[in-house]
Amino acid sequence: MTDTIKNGGKKHSPETEGEAPVRENESAEEVLEEEALNEPAGEKEGGEEASAEGEENRGSGGKKSFYSKKHGDKHSKDKEAAAKLAAELEEAKAKEQELRDRYIRLSADFDNFRKRSAKENEAKYLDAKADTLKQLLPVVDSFERAAAHEADGGDQSTEGYRLIYSQLKAILEKNGVEEIKALGETFNPNLHYAVMHVEDDAFGPDTVCEVFEKGYRMGDRILRFSTVKVAN
Repeated sequence: MTDTIKNGGKKHSPETEGEAPVRENESAEEVLEEEALNEPAGEKEGGEEASAEGEENRGSGGKKSFYSKKHGDKHSKDKEAAAKLAAELEEAKAKEQELRDRYIRLSADFDNFRKRSAKENEAKYLDAKADTLKQLLPVVDSFERAAAHEADGGDQSTEGYRLIYSQLKAILEKNGVEEIKALGETFNPNLHYAVMHVEDDAFGPDTVCEVFEKGYRMGDRILRFSTVKVAN
């Protein structure tokens, strides 16, 4: 009973773990006061630990927030770059389609132009051919009249043929056709075709001494080379 009063009305066993043995001659009030004084120190220590943990958590949270913001910015930039590339791709596709359509139109226009030019050239050729043959028709008429007059026993056939020859030469001259001069001229391989070479003192070296077949030209175009014999 005495031990119970000294320990503040509580019975303590000295063998219990974690409990300090009750000091003799110590009142209950003194024990309670000592415990009360020790509690704020524990709470303060616990508060400091909690505060330190909070600071650590806040620091960790701030670091996490920084990395999250950095990752978010990178993700946003990646999205912007992807959108820009997509826009450029669409623009390139549109440009390609435009060029393709333009190529198809140009190809069709060129094909039409080629066909139209071929028809026009063919028409021009036929017109030129028809004009040339039409100019030769009077010569044919003259030959027929000369032949008919000779059949009737006329004696002017030679004169008739001369007139026909003059008429034909006039037609050639009218179309720009002229005879290539050869006899007595210096041999020119661009105008003359030599089939013989002879020693002839009457002519100088490389001089055309005889013409076997006359040549003709139309402007700068050679219609036929003069076939000649050349003196060495």
